[in-house]
Order: sequence, then C-alpha cells, then structure tokens
Amino acid sequence: MTVGQPTWIERGVPGRHGEVRVREYTPDGEPSGPRLVWVHGGGWVVGTLDEPEAHAVSMAVAKAGFPVTSVEYGLLPMFPLVGPLRLRPSPFRYPVSQDQVMDAWLDAQRSHGGAMWLGGASAGACLAAAVALRLRDGEGSRPAGLAFLYGLFHGVLPEPSASLRRRMFGVSDLRVVQEMVRRAAVNHAGHADDLHNHAIFPGLGDLTGLPPVHLLNADRDLLRASAENFAHRLTQADVPHEGWYLHGTTHGFLARPEKPPFGVGVRAIAGWLAG
Repeated sequence: MTVGQPTWIERGVPGRHGEVRVREYTPDGEPSGPRLVWVHGGGWVVGTLDEPEAHAVSMAVAKAGFPVTSVEYGLLPMFPLVGPLRLRPSPFRYPVSQDQVMDAWLDAQRSHGGAMWLGGASAGACLAAAVALRLRDGEGSRPAGLAFLYGLFHGVLPEPSASLRRRMFGVSDLRVVQEMVRRAAVNHAGHADDLHNHAIFPGLGDLTGLPPVHLLNADRDLLRASAENFAHRLTQADVPHEGWYLHGTTHGFLARPEKPPFGVGVRAIAGWLAG
C-alpha cells in the first residue's frame, strides 16, 4: 500500500476517430501490480475525466499502488425522457465510443506493457466488456482480468429476480427504469433495431474465453438485473467469475466519494488487482 499522493498526467492518444483523451495515474512508490484501464459510466451522455467516477476512483486505486489509465470517450446528446424518441445528431454513436476505449487500451499496451486489467462502471462496463470480447477475438492482447461495478450489459433490461423485486419495493417503478434503459441504449446504438446486437451489448454475446471477471453490484438497483444475467451467462460459458452486492446501496455509488460505499468499491478493485 502506497502512502503518498499519486501523480497524474493527461494526454491525447491517436485513435481511428481522432484523438482520445486519457489520464494516467502513477502511484507514489513502486507499483504493486497490474495497470487498470478504467471507463466511467453515465448512460453514454454524461461523464468526463474530472468526474468522481473517473478521477476519484483512479486516484484511490493508484493510492493503493496500482497504475491507472482513465479513458474519456465521446458523449451523446441527452435523449428525450418522454414522448417520441427522436435522436439528435451525434458523431459518437456506436461504434465510436467503443473504438475509443479500444484505442486507449491498445495505446496503454504499447506504452506500458506488462499485465493489464480492463474495468468500468455502469455504461462504462458495457463499453469495457464489448472491448474485452473484441480483444478475445484477436484485436489485441487479452486483459489479465475484468472489473465491473454496477455494470449495464444489455440494451433491454432483463426481468429482475424475485429477490431484486423485493429489495426495490417502493423505491422505483420497474417500467420507468426499463424504459429509461431502453432509451439510453437506443441513443447509444443509433436505432431500436440494434437493441439486441451483441457487438454493442455484450450481455447478449458469447462470453466464452473471457479472462476472470469480478463484479460488484449495488443492492437496491434495478440495473442489477443486467449484471445478474451477465453472471449467469459467464457461468454457462465456464468463465471464472465472482460477484457480490453492497448492501443498501443504489446505482452509481462510485460517484459519491464522500460516502462509505465508495471506499468499499475502490478497496474491492484494489483487492482484485492484488489478486
């Protein structure tokens, strides 16, 4: 465990769609283990390298002794919450944001070498998991492991389990959340016909051959249904994985560094990296 504050630099990475901004965090002292390439969430419409889910997480993981590359990808315009789903033009729909994460990963491999992990939160986990499948299929070296926190892996939210329904009773309307996920996913993919495209939403794909996967989910979070389904498919694909829930938490707890669940989340990531 390092004691001093990590240092960081921000730079542009050449990419197939133009420059990709990354922020590289270096521990104070000798690194304790592999580099983490980290992708923030935000429904593909919000989030920057300065957001707590990016910067605070990266600083905390680097303070634990692990170098981090945090990736900034192009954001989409906000989608309408009600009424007809008319999408505003954007240059960052699929495959652009996914390609940006891939380009950042490949650059980190070239620049640093050694063992590397790939991880993300929420929509960032969707991008990271899709990149992991592309790496499995030969676009680059596979990660040593995958770290996903309250990940979203589907364009259509799977039906929640009975236990999740009980945890959410009186908290959130299932139909409202399902519709918000669907709208965000259409905004990301570009068309409703692509909601079941496994290249965009990796929870629908063949997960065989992925490296070990570690999942930490919010307890009272309807998006947990996606991570639970993803874990089931990992079991079917014989991919080593572990998954657990942080009791009493809601979606996005890594975006609240002043709250105790943030510390639990980053300690979990550091523990996975320590292996």
